[in-house]
Amino acid sequence: MDYFRYKLIETSGEISSGIIKLPYKEVMSAISHLERDGSTTIFVKKLGRVACFLFELSRLRFRRKLPRVFQAEFLGNVSLMLRSGMTLITALEEAAASSENKDFEEDIKDLIIRIQGGARFSEAAENYHYIFSKTVIHLIRIGEETGKLDQTLKDASEHLKRIQGILSDTKQALLYPSFVFTAMLGGMLFWFYYVVPKIVNLFKEMDVTLPSLTVFILKVSDFIQANILHIILGTAVLVLAIILGYRGNQHFRKGVHGLLLKIPISKSIMSASTLAFITEYFSLLLNVGIDIMQSMGILRDSIKNEVYKEKLDVVSSGLSRGEGIADSFSKVPIFPSFVVRMIHVGEQSGNLPEQLAYIADDYRNRLSVLVATMGKLIEPIVLVVAGTMFAIMVGGLFLPIYDLVSKVSGR
Repeated sequence: MDYFRYKLIETSGEISSGIIKLPYKEVMSAISHLERDGSTTIFVKKLGRVACFLFELSRLRFRRKLPRVFQAEFLGNVSLMLRSGMTLITALEEAAASSENKDFEEDIKDLIIRIQGGARFSEAAENYHYIFSKTVIHLIRIGEETGKLDQTLKDASEHLKRIQGILSDTKQALLYPSFVFTAMLGGMLFWFYYVVPKIVNLFKEMDVTLPSLTVFILKVSDFIQANILHIILGTAVLVLAIILGYRGNQHFRKGVHGLLLKIPISKSIMSASTLAFITEYFSLLLNVGIDIMQSMGILRDSIKNEVYKEKLDVVSSGLSRGEGIADSFSKVPIFPSFVVRMIHVGEQSGNLPEQLAYIADDYRNRLSVLVATMGKLIEPIVLVVAGTMFAIMVGGLFLPIYDLVSKVSGR
């Protein structure tokens, strides 16, 4: 796409000017585009390479991937407008205008210009990966080929909402225990750094003989006071290293995912979440007519869990050798026998997408139950751990006072 400087008389009689990015090489094509609504061009000139580069640089902005909820709402609105009889261009314009997101609206305007220049919707969407995922682009392409774009956009919207529900439940289930234990560790650090030293001064003034437990607590407190900055800095570096390693190193991510799949609570959450994610995607892709091998490729690129991603490669290898779908999944122990049996039933009856949708719904329900019961499960654990820690602290700090009171009473 190139930039053109223009000046024209609009149908209202007003004169407007500016720079526009168009998918054309020739000035005459740009003039035809600008005059499509009845306007009359006064001046049109194609910018040179340097000017195009500088203008592109001035408009350069970092684009974050849009939230799935936002994408789902946009696609749902476009689908609804198409069903009401609007053209694709009008539907895109109206849906973007109602988003109240200026950057997004500008991106959709650029996308519309590409479509007006002769590109298909799916081809234009490929340039905006932060708006349209690969799965959505495949659905748009199928909708264009079948003439059912409104239905495939609706399917894409509902799919994104279900995926967001799965991810939200997973984050909620993992976030709550993480927050609780982080708060507990923070509280303990505060006690050892701020509270214990004040009580120690009292012991020194009273010249009390300290029991072993109290001595241990005092040593821990002294260590924390002497190394508080190192502890905070070391913790921050460790957290940062874990985050960077997780984002940038596949082997590190695989190790983290493998570890989480061995811990009972996180294993239940991650298994239910990933299986719901896989079967939801697989059902959708097969349902819209994407072949099995292409579906497996899209599915592998879509999931984040490195362990399951590796296992899907094993399934794909079996399928490429001509094995059945259920047989390929059965050779990977990470997929439960329930899932394999349901896939086998769907494969034999010819309604595999429906069976996969049933599995996805079942695992979504399991995940919701896990989230709902997580609080009840964590509460007794927190009470036991916090109670034990509190008992140790109280015992260590107040035993000397108890001994002192006993001696005074004995006299």
